[in-house]
Amino acid sequence: MNKSILLVNPPAEVPRECYDTPDYPAIGIASVAGYLIKNGVECSVIDGKLSRLSVDDTIQEIIGRRPRILGLTAMTHMIVTAHRIASAVKAQCPDTIIVLGGFHASFLPERTLREFPSFDYIVVGEGEIAFHKFVRAVFDGGDPAEIQGIAGRRGGAIRVNGRGEIADNLDDLGMPAWELFPRARMYPVMSQRGCPFGCNFCSRPYGRKVRRRSVPHVIAEIKRNIEQFGCTVTDFYDETFTVNKKHAAELCRAIIAEGINRKVRFWAYVHANTIDLPTARLLKEANFSSVGFGVESGNPQIMARMKKNVGPEDVLRAARVLREAGLDFAAYFIIGHPNETRETAWDTIRLAAKVNPNSVAIGLMVPYPGSEIWELATHGQGGYKLIGVNWEDFNKQIGNALELENLPRRTMERLQLQGYLYVYLRNLRFREMFEAIWINRKRIAFILRKLIRPSRRVASSSWLEPSRQTLPAT
Repeated sequence: MNKSILLVNPPAEVPRECYDTPDYPAIGIASVAGYLIKNGVECSVIDGKLSRLSVDDTIQEIIGRRPRILGLTAMTHMIVTAHRIASAVKAQCPDTIIVLGGFHASFLPERTLREFPSFDYIVVGEGEIAFHKFVRAVFDGGDPAEIQGIAGRRGGAIRVNGRGEIADNLDDLGMPAWELFPRARMYPVMSQRGCPFGCNFCSRPYGRKVRRRSVPHVIAEIKRNIEQFGCTVTDFYDETFTVNKKHAAELCRAIIAEGINRKVRFWAYVHANTIDLPTARLLKEANFSSVGFGVESGNPQIMARMKKNVGPEDVLRAARVLREAGLDFAAYFIIGHPNETRETAWDTIRLAAKVNPNSVAIGLMVPYPGSEIWELATHGQGGYKLIGVNWEDFNKQIGNALELENLPRRTMERLQLQGYLYVYLRNLRFREMFEAIWINRKRIAFILRKLIRPSRRVASSSWLEPSRQTLPAT
């Protein structure tokens, strides 16, 4: 019996953003592969993005290997591409069982199976334990559809068995199987899963309960990445690295004690209310070259409603603390909050200029499945109008998912470009502005082409009927 397992991170159809051509491997499939190997199950990996493969190249590579089980991962805007790959593989390898994982499918498992027939099963939630049990069931003659965290078809019905089992101790999951990937410069690490904050735009894929790995286990992983893979940069993928300052401090002190700070440069997400001067200084000593934190809006009323528990003064205080500690930082903003207007969007732009981060990102609201914004947008509340015709429109920088009654899509896109220019010009950062334009030239060109083309719209009611396979319907 063919028992080969292949896990794939699909490439973008048309690379436009830095996330489409990363210099780091995909931690999701690496973690699943690591857990399989830890439990005696061999597998292989294709990271289409890191390997700079085209979609057609990826398809041919998969077909050439003819796996018994093919695992694909996809964020919302990549789901159509993932299905294109699955369909092409099914046509050539009909015996291959195709399993989809990732945040999109986890929040819309039944609908994803209905819309995309080439996916046989979906792993719902955290995938390590569920996918391992799925593989064992397939090879041992069991019924994969009975496994917790697996969604599949049975006759004409779709069955969803809840979310995947999670480990009580994250250390038990082992380490990502980076040995299966091409060498990279940066290797991501997760020291914890979960986020206690209730932001309305976030789906909180790991839940609100924070689960932490032990500090020795995290340190062992970082040292392994240095010694075996030549790692020089590590990004912590924790949703909020400083959510527990004691845990963050213990990690930083261990990094310093082991001399890792002389070998690796670090980066992490923080939160305006979880960063203070002692913590920032410790991050700096541990060689965190920069950190990032979400601001989202500059309007006090919107900030209060989005449930992030921060206001403008909290943001400005955090920026002052980071500067005093000598830490560079990125700040992230969103245009398109519920009932957003041009005036509230300009509150955001002005706060972004006042914060004046080393790196700024201004995204347009995306109603990600599982979030409160998704519920508002799909029910026509919050002043939202859904205008996208494809899941590929669900992208923060170059997407086309929604607009507001008081803020048409083109106005949102103009505000986005104006926001970037305002931050740089208001702070006389001309050289950095031109560098940013050059680095993001493909994305900027794409947005400018959208602004001069006739607008593309669909009636809100069309979102209520899944008449097209790729139409986001509720």
